[in-house]
Amino acid sequence: LNSGYSKMTILFFSRLYYPHIGGVETHVQKISRGLKRLGHQVIIVTEQYNKSLKSAETIQGIHIYRLPVWNKSEKFKKLTIWRWLWRHRQLINRADIIHIHDVFFWYLPFRFLYPLKKVFITFHGYETQFPPAQSAIFQRQLAAKFTAGNICVGNYIAKWYGIKPNLTIYGATDIKPLPLLKK
Repeated sequence: LNSGYSKMTILFFSRLYYPHIGGVETHVQKISRGLKRLGHQVIIVTEQYNKSLKSAETIQGIHIYRLPVWNKSEKFKKLTIWRWLWRHRQLINRADIIHIHDVFFWYLPFRFLYPLKKVFITFHGYETQFPPAQSAIFQRQLAAKFTAGNICVGNYIAKWYGIKPNLTIYGATDIKPLPLLKK
């Protein structure tokens, strides 16, 4: 561990996480593992998309808390998430950094309760319509305004949402050499 920095507690918000498979899930898992190897404490808050998943568990030293939101309408889902976060606000209290992956609305009311908390966001961008709806654009711009910095996955987020990224990254793939083909 590099003695130039202190160990931190990083709290991630991600709609889905392991064992669910997808680009955002893989991204968060790989970053979490890397931070854990550096000696940081990593906590993930995600949806319990299946009742068979444990509501809380630790996998490879990463603490996972799952929000019980299955079979809820979007309106009740938001209220359930906010109520759960209020009851578990000690996770927010002890986090040195909060990093949100696309679900800023989960944290929005707490942003006003914790105005000095360092909050960052990664915009992965998964809209169901193109071009994005004005409400989606507004939500992304609001999230960018209320966070200390943002990462955009791809240039299109800056273009279509009018967000100035602090950092732009591309893809979530592992680069492995392909075997040479014999002629």
